[in-house]
Amino acid sequence: MRIINSTGHELKYDNIVRAQNCTLFDDSGNSYLDLESGIWCTPLGHCHPRITRVISEQSAKMIHSGYCYLNPVMDEAAGRILDITGIGDGKCVFLCSGSEAVEYSVKLCRSIFDKPYFLTMKNCYLSAYGLSGERPDNEWIEFDWQNDDSIARIDFSKVAAFIFEPGSSLGLVNFPPKDLVQQIVNRVRDNGGIVIANEVTTGMGRTGKWFGYQHYDIVPDIAAIGKGLGNGYPVSCAAVSDRVLSRFDPYKFHYAQSHQNDPLGATVANEVIRIIEEDNLLDRCVRTGILISKRLLDIKERYGVIKEIRGRGLMLAIEFMSCDSFSVAEVVNEKLLEKKIILVKRPGHEVFRLDPALTIELSDINYFLDNLESIIKDISTSVNL
Repeated sequence: MRIINSTGHELKYDNIVRAQNCTLFDDSGNSYLDLESGIWCTPLGHCHPRITRVISEQSAKMIHSGYCYLNPVMDEAAGRILDITGIGDGKCVFLCSGSEAVEYSVKLCRSIFDKPYFLTMKNCYLSAYGLSGERPDNEWIEFDWQNDDSIARIDFSKVAAFIFEPGSSLGLVNFPPKDLVQQIVNRVRDNGGIVIANEVTTGMGRTGKWFGYQHYDIVPDIAAIGKGLGNGYPVSCAAVSDRVLSRFDPYKFHYAQSHQNDPLGATVANEVIRIIEEDNLLDRCVRTGILISKRLLDIKERYGVIKEIRGRGLMLAIEFMSCDSFSVAEVVNEKLLEKKIILVKRPGHEVFRLDPALTIELSDINYFLDNLESIIKDISTSVNL
């Protein structure tokens, strides 16, 4: 095998050759239940027929245009994004990845403000590279809200932007308190800074609202969107408010890459939004999340193996009790894989991440929960936690 993963290791799993909604198929005909939406990227499920159709149709017209040329579909998609973000009279730039959208937003902010610092929450994953990926200590303040809720020690006069990630916490699914977030937003804005929402993982309906920040009754100055925006196709977007654009100086900011504002990516994003609206997938996400959470809480109370259930919509985490002799999460993970159920255990933590497509079928949910309960029941009878 000549392919490596994000940690540089060779891929080990069976060859996956086909996918449909929440099911993956390997080259031997085996099927797997994907409860991660790939890498959180397919909120409409794998190979949604309307997405594959518009990709085919737009590919026959124009895939790539060059970032200096306007295509009507780009303007239409931008209008939809500005509408669902609540940003309104702003502008959008389409890119390829969530990391790009965050990095574009940070660099744009840096070109506008002389203030030295960016503020973010500790344990946020913002980007794979650049200012937002490396986060040098002399330019970033990381606020540990879980262990220190005092914001009095932060000098907000020096904060150019608050980059807010509303709930991923490196996949551990922790949601900062609403009052605290609103205090920070107000202090940043009172001191002339802006708010950037990192919606790469929490956006596009994942938490039961279009965007995670909408649980906090705030509207950011910039929203960085990725992953689910393309339902598996690599497209992202930075939606920028007029408040930011009014201070923009084109002589101080330059960002160009080959696939900026491609019409194919904008076409896919446009259709993803249409499908979520027309199929009422935000409501479905809320209902399905409640169903799963109730069953998980019941399992937690029955067997004493689960420490905590956290979640909003279909962004869920299952944290297991610690055990001196073995990792409960690793054993559960191995047993689930034997049943061909795919979840992600967070390295170094007794935590599973659960992010199925918003289109997941009830039969798939029950298959997962029935197997999970059976495995946990067996563990609970064999070890004292």
